[in-house]
Amino acid sequence: MLQKVNWVDDLKAIGIVAVILGHIASPLGAFIYSWHMPLFFIIAGFFLRFELTARVFIFKDFQRLMIPYFIFAIAGLGVEMLKRVALQRENLDYIHELQGIFIWMDIPSLINTYAFVLWFLPTLFFGRLLIFLLSRQIKSLFLQFIIVVFLFIVSFFVNLPFAFDNALNSTLFIFIGSVFFRFYQEQKALYILPFILVGLLIFFGMPSLDMANKMYENVIVNMVWAFSIIFVLITILKKLNFKSKLVALWGANTMLLFIIHPYTNNIADIIVENFYFQEWYLKLFLSLLLLQGVLFIKQIFDGRGIFKYV
Repeated sequence: MLQKVNWVDDLKAIGIVAVILGHIASPLGAFIYSWHMPLFFIIAGFFLRFELTARVFIFKDFQRLMIPYFIFAIAGLGVEMLKRVALQRENLDYIHELQGIFIWMDIPSLINTYAFVLWFLPTLFFGRLLIFLLSRQIKSLFLQFIIVVFLFIVSFFVNLPFAFDNALNSTLFIFIGSVFFRFYQEQKALYILPFILVGLLIFFGMPSLDMANKMYENVIVNMVWAFSIIFVLITILKKLNFKSKLVALWGANTMLLFIIHPYTNNIADIIVENFYFQEWYLKLFLSLLLLQGVLFIKQIFDGRGIFKYV
């Protein structure tokens, strides 16, 4: 079990650095976007606890995902309001923004504030719940897979409140993560994945993906590409069994880092631009340094206050 935790934390740490890097507008952005959100939904399927009652499962996930969503969505709106006043910019339509936070919860509705990344939390809450309920009601993995594929397809044709259409879109990744972690971790067939990646790159090029807006360049190619990269990473990390307290710290705090990084990215961008530098890697370094400071503060408070939720 310890080995599993090690490589999962390593994978989460890689994922969160990829998210930060992707939002800094680096040359690697297109590559990162092609797999980084599928990675987190797959990881979300690893630790689905099907032995829990539905009531306990909902309570735990609501506390872990939705409470931080509401807290930081309101905080993100507040920070944006203060910034616009300080810079004498046009005010937001606050009725629209509040509807976005409490009703739609998707990125088109959250994009105007620092809450834009938070679409992931309600999506993950409902996506995990759907897979949990499906697995409790239907025992056949094959039938579960057919239903999940159907929900995935439906997601492209609906626009639902509470980011529920995004949740439908996420179910296939969460399901694959759950099945892989429970049954197929040691499959030798995974070693063919690097060759699949090379083949896709030669014949199709790197497919663009924007999961937040459900925009897939080619759904099949996107899925194979993302799964291949993710499972190549998993295979490498399991072989290396890399142990680092710093990496483990970042891997264990991806929720907090995910929520806070828009602020540190923005601060890093302002500082670097004011010194007349344009290099993206300086922005990345500074943002990572600021986030490490946030983790240091969290360790001091030891789970008290807001830190007990993230």
